Amino acid sequence: YGSTRAGDLPQRRDMLIEDRALSRYVDGIGARLDRQRPRGAPPLRTFVVKDARVNAFTTGGGYVFATAGLLGAMENEAQFAFVMAHEIAHIDRGHVTQGRRQRETASGLAAIGAIAAAAAGLPPELARMGAGLGAQAAIADFSREQEAEADTVGMRYLAGAGWNGLEGAESFAVLRRLYGEAPGGLSAWFASHPAAADRQARLARLAREQGATSGRVAAREYLSATEGLRRELLALYRGEGRQAEARQMRRN
Repeated sequence: YGSTRAGDLPQRRDMLIEDRALSRYVDGIGARLDRQRPRGAPPLRTFVVKDARVNAFTTGGGYVFATAGLLGAMENEAQFAFVMAHEIAHIDRGHVTQGRRQRETASGLAAIGAIAAAAAGLPPELARMGAGLGAQAAIADFSREQEAEADTVGMRYLAGAGWNGLEGAESFAVLRRLYGEAPGGLSAWFASHPAAADRQARLARLAREQGATSGRVAAREYLSATEGLRRELLALYRGEGRQAEARQMRRN
């Protein structure tokens, strides 16, 4: 995980987690959220990337990617599901195509096509399509307004699917524990986004307004499904001296 840089991802044959049980678990979370989306939304495809950083991203077209680091860092299913719901909301609200980096996003779509082709077992020449394109180019440069809208819509999806919205908001407490509030060196998922504390407070308010103060948390199920991955991550973080991330793995 540690040697995987975002720019390397499209060039790696082993860039996706191959744990079938874990993939099915993540797909199941995606399926519950998918049922909350508007009619005509593009079919959802979820993937787990071999990257120890805490991150999630989408390129539109129904593709949502979570890193191994994100799965390891979140403390329960509701927290992870909110991050996924937020990315799905970016797709459904058209933010990817509205982004200020449309050209880079288009390149990113080709890169994600390569990942999806490899995952589906398509011929190698198709899987290599887009090789050399950086995965960071797939991440749209969303505005603060778009981030706020994705939080709002994501919370609605989360609540509609029966998860605890207050716990979903706690995903930002995890990120703050790992990276603080300063943008430098943060998880790519919220490095350029509005302040984590403000977003957490706003999401908690939205959860209360939507009556999503109870519901599914699924900490035991989540930690059981991700246990093997967390052990691998803990060993890597210890070896690289990444103390904050190692502490979060032990906490989980």
